[in-house]
Amino acid sequence: MNQSNQKSTNTTQPNKLRQPQIIAVTSGKGGVGKTNFSVNTALLLAKLNQKVLIIDADIHLGNVDVMFGISPDYTLVDVLKGNKSLKEIIKKTPYGVDFLPATSGIMDMIEGEDNIVRSIAQAFNTFQNDYDIILIDTGAGVSISTLSFVLGTEKIIVVVTPDPSSISDAYAMIKIINQNQDNAQIMMIANKVRNDEAGESLFYKMNLIVNKFLNTSLIFGGSIMEDNQVLASVHAQQPVVIRYPRSRAVINMQLICRRILKLPVRQSIQKNGNYFDRVRERLSNLDLEGKSA
Repeated sequence: MNQSNQKSTNTTQPNKLRQPQIIAVTSGKGGVGKTNFSVNTALLLAKLNQKVLIIDADIHLGNVDVMFGISPDYTLVDVLKGNKSLKEIIKKTPYGVDFLPATSGIMDMIEGEDNIVRSIAQAFNTFQNDYDIILIDTGAGVSISTLSFVLGTEKIIVVVTPDPSSISDAYAMIKIINQNQDNAQIMMIANKVRNDEAGESLFYKMNLIVNKFLNTSLIFGGSIMEDNQVLASVHAQQPVVIRYPRSRAVINMQLICRRILKLPVRQSIQKNGNYFDRVRERLSNLDLEGKSA
């Protein structure tokens, strides 16, 4: 009887009380496959029985909708203007993942309309516990808009390719994150690499630089092989997880997803308000000094 009662408690009650994991995916520069990684990771996490909401927070070049092959009717701007509620703009994708489009115009309103954004944060409280994971696809590069969405998340994923400019720009991003958020958990993904050894070498190089100059360490999330089927899926406006579920890239991302789930959540972050509360707070406290190495 006691065992039965204990089992019932573990399978029902925690689902109501558990806070969703907030995960930011970012990069030092564009063109490294960040959004493609975000979309397919969201789908793979859903396949692992996680209820996932993906937020397109790339306010200039947001294209999560393109990757899904859908067109959102409303965005977060409509919520900030008072035309729609936050829950009304969430769009169901055909793949079991929910999508909240942010798009351009948000940051000006967030900076100028604190009361409105506070109400957004309160609305977010009403349904955030419906999800196990909320994945934020941010803009690329070091900017106030990108950093405000990155900082305050429990897990930060930085996508890097072997391109020298990707490495240097990713370092700049990691440096700013480290300056603004103590003990940030930053997981690095090596994307578009020839093989596992090349991915591990890229991580070793990045981690060595971070150790030496920032006195901190990265977490290796894994490598994603260069794969023509990824590009074919982008052109078809269909996630590679759906179009080519047995491709090398998908197999790589399946392993990465399990590593993401195993990474412990920092409870100290969750206690500091909900995600949109933290976005508001970071906007007023961001320090972008030291952008160059």
